[in-house]
Amino acid sequence: MSTHTREGATAADAVPTVSGVAVPDASALFGAVVWTATVLAGRLGTLPRALALAPLVLVPLGVGMAAHRPFPGRAGQFLRAAVWLQPVGALGFTASLALDVQDITAAALAAPWLLVTGLLGLAALVRTLDRGGLALPETAIDTGLAYVSVGAVALLLYHLDITFYFGSTIILLTAVHFHYAGFVLPVVTGLTGRSGHLDSRLWRSLVGVILAGPAIIAVGISFSPLVEVVAVGGFTLAVALFGWYVLARIAPTRPRGQAILLGASAVALPVSMALALGYGVATFSGLDLGLDIATMVALHGSLNAFVFALGGLVGWRLDVPE
Repeated sequence: MSTHTREGATAADAVPTVSGVAVPDASALFGAVVWTATVLAGRLGTLPRALALAPLVLVPLGVGMAAHRPFPGRAGQFLRAAVWLQPVGALGFTASLALDVQDITAAALAAPWLLVTGLLGLAALVRTLDRGGLALPETAIDTGLAYVSVGAVALLLYHLDITFYFGSTIILLTAVHFHYAGFVLPVVTGLTGRSGHLDSRLWRSLVGVILAGPAIIAVGISFSPLVEVVAVGGFTLAVALFGWYVLARIAPTRPRGQAILLGASAVALPVSMALALGYGVATFSGLDLGLDIATMVALHGSLNAFVFALGGLVGWRLDVPE
């Protein structure tokens, strides 16, 4: 075992490696194999399939790239603990979904993921406090590391059948929301900012909306359809402009393979959010737009999971901005 080092980072700040391979990369590859086998075995439905992809593949990819900038001191200790525990948490998470039950056994299997995401949140908090300033790319990444724990809590509530006044599907969708809009989008935004091609007032405003949006949308879903529609509308506009930035200013500067993946990811994001906006308008107004939960899971969920999230993270992994 050794430690993966980067320019500007000490050995103590770095993510662990095994035989020269960074543990997050190895975990993401292993997770892809597990996810494929589980899907082929017919153990996951449409929504659990998209949700399981996050802990198995997307989170380790995002965490590994986040660590290309140092997490010094206690932040690094929390991050490394999360990296080592992540495969265990991801396997338990997936097994809990494969059981397709809501009971204490499924909750116990999902519980280790709450520990993993809690450690990521602590790493983000400590790094933010140590940094003592607003560096947008790093703030975006730290926000993603903090948000993902909300998704872990939502999954645990789902398995315990603690739904408050919501249906169980809404609780499960909350878990999806904070793994994708909460984790993947801020991390991709931060990696985009690290590329060094963006520095304008508009860009900073977009990042602010992208980071606040998942929380405001969740509040709207919980308490007010009007707040939900307004929040999703503003969020959709922000991510559409973000997609345009990536297509126009980032993708052309990157190697061909990476440019294709980042471009596809950038196009899928505003399309999926437009579907979410349509669903919110239909819920608020009572109009029948043909966007029920099943349709949203199939279209919005698939675009987010397999084109935006997987395409974006794999794309950045091909040539990580330092």
